[in-house]
Amino acid sequence: MGASVPTSQPIVQLDDHACPRLSESLGRWLAPPFPWAAFTFGLLVAAGWMKTAPFIAVDSLEYRAMALGRFNEVLGSISGRVLHPAFVRLLSFALSMNIDRAFFIVALASLATFIWTVAWLLRQAVGCAALVLPLLFTPLVVEEMFRLYYCQELFYAALLGCFFVALCKGCKQVALIILFALFLTRESTILLALVWATIAWSESDFQLVGGCIGATLAGVVCSRMFAALGQPNLHHVNELAYLALKPPFDTLRNLFGVVLVPPEMQGQPGFTCVPFLTIRFPHLFSYGLIKQCGICRPDLHIPLHTMILSLSLFGIGPAVLWSIFRSDSLSTLPITTRWLKVAGISGLLFFLAAPEVSLWLERDLSYAWPLFWLAIPAFLPMIRPFSVTITAVLLLENSVASWIPYLLVKLQPDTWRFSLLALCFAVAMQAVALLSLRRQQSVRSQKWRPDKQALFPGFWKG
Repeated sequence: MGASVPTSQPIVQLDDHACPRLSESLGRWLAPPFPWAAFTFGLLVAAGWMKTAPFIAVDSLEYRAMALGRFNEVLGSISGRVLHPAFVRLLSFALSMNIDRAFFIVALASLATFIWTVAWLLRQAVGCAALVLPLLFTPLVVEEMFRLYYCQELFYAALLGCFFVALCKGCKQVALIILFALFLTRESTILLALVWATIAWSESDFQLVGGCIGATLAGVVCSRMFAALGQPNLHHVNELAYLALKPPFDTLRNLFGVVLVPPEMQGQPGFTCVPFLTIRFPHLFSYGLIKQCGICRPDLHIPLHTMILSLSLFGIGPAVLWSIFRSDSLSTLPITTRWLKVAGISGLLFFLAAPEVSLWLERDLSYAWPLFWLAIPAFLPMIRPFSVTITAVLLLENSVASWIPYLLVKLQPDTWRFSLLALCFAVAMQAVALLSLRRQQSVRSQKWRPDKQALFPGFWKG
């Protein structure tokens, strides 16, 4: 698999010039994946334990119906995401348990798998599995991925974590099998497959390119077979046409606040506004049920909400990403591992594409986690060395930046005062993070040797 790294050595080296003895002592506590994954799992379960009915998301009932085998009650745009409900149905049958309890058990197993894979990968990337706790203890995991456990985001994240573990270990065949499974869970896997195939092509691994194409075709065909069992989409148009019309529809809404309301969606969550203008299409341009469309007055709350979530769900991630792109060392990053390239590029594409394809932005932004929780923690120390102190400061800033704006928005979601306060706080935290990173640039005046002993030196041996 291209250039792989030994799992006993970290991909990057961190700075220990300030306190090597403390670093070695810390390494014994912070490097091992299992205890930190278990501790993080316990905290996330305690924080996200459901206190209200879990049928919060609009499509939660759809996934439950699929798990009960009632595909005829589900829209075709959802019924192709069959693997998660099928897994729940299998568990319910095997253990003779209630379908709702089976969903919860699968959610717990998915959360544990997700945390373990991230901790293991962080151990390989930077030698510090303890980063899994501050990185994952965010509202994105607690409030969105775990509490909405009838939806497939957490299950998909667990599969994706296993995919990167397989890549890291050089198991291409296993990774291709998982890629096929990811297609049966979410159709947006096409971005991941495209990135992986492109990187393989650039490395002249044409056999892997063929494998990616084969897994993609098999996944799309199987997913469409199950989608055919469901109802037509709301607009009664071809699925390809539906997917083609979705980006401009959601872009106008999330980035400009312009809500288009076809009659078949009037009154549904997010489409309760009263159109000030209705456009009736000539017969030549009518398609399916789309014969007219209402246009609501621009609602600036929507793009404001998009900005808040983009600048807060991953904490100071956007500021760190900007710092990496602005760095003079970007072109010389010693990235030799394929899994890290795939994680970074696919995560960035998911992050940029989310506002253009989403009606529930919190959930769709979650698919960018490989960029912020795997790639960036590995890339940043390649650009500049970090001491224990600055690492702790950045992690604290990350936690504050992810929780405070989210809580402000959830407190009063439709109030301008709280929304503006949340945006100002999110922007301020990004600025604070940039200042912290800029202060750290003074360390670059010291010559940093790549072969220098790492922050956790006792754990790179065997």
